Order: sequence, then C-alpha cells, then structure tokens
Amino acid sequence: MTAIRAKDRDAVVQSLRAGVVPRVGQHLIQVGRVKEVEALLKDIERIADNGSSIRFVIGEYGSGKTFFLNLIRSIAIEKRLVTVHADLTPDRRLYSTGGQSRSLYAELMRNISTRSKPDGGAMQSIVERFITDALKLAQASWKDPEVVIQEKLNTLSEMVGGYDFSLVIAAYWKGHDSGNEQLKSDAIRWLRAEFSTKTEARTALGVRNIIDDICNDPRLSSCN
Repeated sequence: MTAIRAKDRDAVVQSLRAGVVPRVGQHLIQVGRVKEVEALLKDIERIADNGSSIRFVIGEYGSGKTFFLNLIRSIAIEKRLVTVHADLTPDRRLYSTGGQSRSLYAELMRNISTRSKPDGGAMQSIVERFITDALKLAQASWKDPEVVIQEKLNTLSEMVGGYDFSLVIAAYWKGHDSGNEQLKSDAIRWLRAEFSTKTEARTALGVRNIIDDICNDPRLSSCN
C-alpha cells in the first residue's frame, strides 16, 4: 500500500468537501483515465525533449475535464516543466480589439507555475534562473555577463515580439546588476502584461536608453 502524506490527504479531502478540484494529489483519486494519461505523458516527454504537442480535451459539463487537466499540469510540474493556465471568459479571449487578449495573456502569466512555485507567480523566479545560468556561463567562458545574456537572447530577436522581449530581459539584467529593484519590478510587470499602454511600459523601463546602450556597446551586436 502506498503511503499518503497527511498534507496531501488533507488537501484532497478539503477540496472534495468544498466541491472543487484539488490543486494537489489528483493522482490519489484519479481512476478510469489510464489511456488518456499515458497519451499526455508521451506529450510531456516530447516537450521536455524540446519538442511540441497540442491536444484538445473535449467533454460534457461535469465529465472531469478540469480535474484531468489539473492532473496533467501537476505531472508536468513534477517533470520540471513550466506550465500556464487560464479560463476563457468574455473578458479573456484569444482574439479581440478591446484588450481582452491582453487580459488572457496577463491571466496566463499570473498562473505561470514551476515545481518550486506550483500555485503560480513564478515569472520572476524563471527570469532569475535565466540570469543566474547566464552568469555561470559567463564565469565559465570568461565572458562579460551582459555579452552572454545578449547572445542567449539573439535567437529570440527575430520572433514576433522577440525584440521587445529581449530588451525587457536586458532591462531586468541591468536592474539586477545595479541593484535597481524598481527596474526589475517594472520588467516583470511588462512580462506579465500589467502595463496598460506601450508608452507607459517604455517610460518605466527606459527602453530607449537600453537600445542606446546596446547599440553603443562594442562588445554587443550592432543595431545597424
């Protein structure tokens, strides 16, 4: 018999009493979905190996879709993947002209989760991990950390929104390097889509100054 931790047991029982899907321990009460779980496990393994996959989970109301997705999400987190989730509502849509798409993205970023932060709010820790890994690589290769960070971000620059994204990460690094907590906070706000306008975001992050620094630094890529 498998031993169940008291913490997991109590979390599951309390959720069931409240009539909601448990946030943890779903595997303890999951039955009858062996083939579905096996299929999604293969997808998770493919994604962990730098692949990709897409699935549509369809079912009647009350058939267990939310429970199943929470189960798969918990498995992905245990596999050290990053997960995001959000419910589609009239105010959070895939396509819109009134800000509903940004609201959906903001909700996804609020719920971004990792193994160390399974309940969401993992954006800053993910960026910190990226910066820390870049610093280790810089030390090992005897390069300037800013050069290493720029090199790692170059692959994103040609993607849609990638150039702005790379500038924001560069802003976070500058805040990290100079001890400017406000700049770091503003960079995370941008990544979470918490700014209402581009002007507000660029003013807070000093994007123009960052562009000038990158273009004028002989160690980095040219902006010509």
